[in-house]
Parts: sequence; C-alpha cells; structure tokens
Amino acid sequence: MSEPQLPENPAPQKVGKDDRRDAIIAIAREAFAADGYAGTSMSSIAARLGGSKGTLYSYFKSKEELFIAVVQSKCEKIQGMLNQAEIESGGDLRAMLMNFGEHFAELILSDDSIATFRLATAECARFPEIGRTIYHSGVRMTHERVAQFLAHAKEAGQLRRDADVDVAADQFLDLCLTGLHRKRLWNVIGKPTAKEIRANVANSVTTFMRAFGTVT
Repeated sequence: MSEPQLPENPAPQKVGKDDRRDAIIAIAREAFAADGYAGTSMSSIAARLGGSKGTLYSYFKSKEELFIAVVQSKCEKIQGMLNQAEIESGGDLRAMLMNFGEHFAELILSDDSIATFRLATAECARFPEIGRTIYHSGVRMTHERVAQFLAHAKEAGQLRRDADVDVAADQFLDLCLTGLHRKRLWNVIGKPTAKEIRANVANSVTTFMRAFGTVT
C-alpha cells in the first residue's frame, strides 16, 4: 500500500489545510511506530511525505509537537466514539457502556495503538516527554470525558449517589481491556476478534454496573 503524499502546492479546491495536516499526522504515526521516537526525525518524516522540511515545520514546530498531535488524533477518535455511543444508546447506560466499550477496546488493541504503547514503554525513560504526552494528551483527556459522561449518568440516577465518577471512569476503561491488553502488548495473543472483545466488554460492563450502578 503506497504512502499518502503531501503536495507542496496543492490546489485549494482539492486539498485543504486540514487535509495536509491529517496527511502529516498519518505518516508521522507510521514513522514513530516503525522507527521509534529517537529514530524518527522531522527530515525523515518530510522524506516520507515527499515534501520539504519547510512545509512540515509550517504545521509543526518540533518533533515533540508532532508526536503530541499523533496522540491527540487518537484521543479525538475515542471522544467521537463516546459521543456516538451516547446518541445511539437512547439514554440506556448499559447499552452506552457496551457500545463505547467495544469500540474503545478495538481501538486500543489495534496494531497502531499497541505499537504506540510499546514505543512509550521502550523509550519513556530516555525521553520522558513521550510518557507525559501520551498521558496528558491521550489518557487523561479520555478519562476526563468518560468521567464527565458518568457524572451526567449519576445526576440522572443511573449510578449510585456515593459513586466517585473519577474512580469509576478509571475502572471502567481498565475493565474494558482486562485480560487482553497485557497479553496483546507482550505478543502472547494476536489481535482479538470482535466476538472476543464483545464478550470481554460485556463482562466488564456487568462488573462495573454491580459496583457503581443503581440497576444491575
């Protein structure tokens, strides 16, 4: 499969600024996964894009800024999945948690996400900005959005009145990956099937509702 190219002077009616930025992020994601943080340079990314470093730097001032954008793009996908799950659930908390949990687990257990986690584990001791970026631009943002949703569910009487939504958000996100994520990270198993993810998330939602829900 050929890599997407970044035209130096694309026609405005065909390629907008957001399209070019998205193309950069897509290629950078592949570069970081393949070569690691230390082994990836702005020059190598520009070469993959088929453009100049000047064009690249007009969008991102540094490799760290570009890495942040890569992580944030995944976080935006997660938030989009949560928003869609809210719409499709029709107010049913269990249905919403199942819907979001399946899509969340599928994304986090994907080849791309696993490569990012492995990259962070391998290099965050030498490059602390990697771990900080993934946490602050990815993990924390996802946690805050889920906690916000759960706060609304609590107000609606769907969670116990004494439920701590910050704790509940952390535990729900971790439960969705329980039994699969570490095995996937350590290459014990391949990418789980949709059926395996669905079964894992169903057990997670049941456990979560027993701990925090008003109706189990």
